[in-house]
Parts: sequence; C-alpha cells; structure tokens
Amino acid sequence: MRIDLDIPPGVFDDEFRAEDFAARVREFAALELLRARRLHEHEAVRMLGVERWELVAMMERAGIVPTEKQFDQIKGELGRLVAARGAQTSRGEN
Repeated sequence: MRIDLDIPPGVFDDEFRAEDFAARVREFAALELLRARRLHEHEAVRMLGVERWELVAMMERAGIVPTEKQFDQIKGELGRLVAARGAQTSRGEN
C-alpha cells in the first residue's frame, strides 16, 4: 500500500528532512498496525528493515507488549495458578 500526503512546501529542509519524516511515518504505521493486531511482528521487521531487537525496543517505547513477553506473562500466570491449585490439593481442598 502506498499513502501520499499533501504537505505544504517549505516544511522540509536540511534539519528536518523528508526522508527522515517518511521513515518516522512508516514506523508509526507499523506500530499502529501491530497494536491493532493487523500486522505480525516478523512483517513489521521486514517492513521497517530493522533487526528483531530494534522492533522490540520500538514496541516497548510505544507501550506495545512484544509476543515473547506476552508468552512470559501467560506462562507466569499459569505457573501461579498451577501452584495455587497444587497447594489446595495438598491441603485436601477442591
């Protein structure tokens, strides 16, 4: 997909380059698509031309939890539930 923006003349110069702005817009779009669960992380890596760790840093700065951290959270919650269930069972509770 290609999105064209009508930006007034004179906005860009040597200190605020069009190329840098385009890269920021592309990053914002990828992060918002990730947040909306319309784009997979590996697709965002390819789209942005970054390494996985760079995408994870971008996601964390934007308040988006990367997949592996979501799995770690789920695993931690499951471990706590299993431990609590085991404690109930050992006390004879159901």
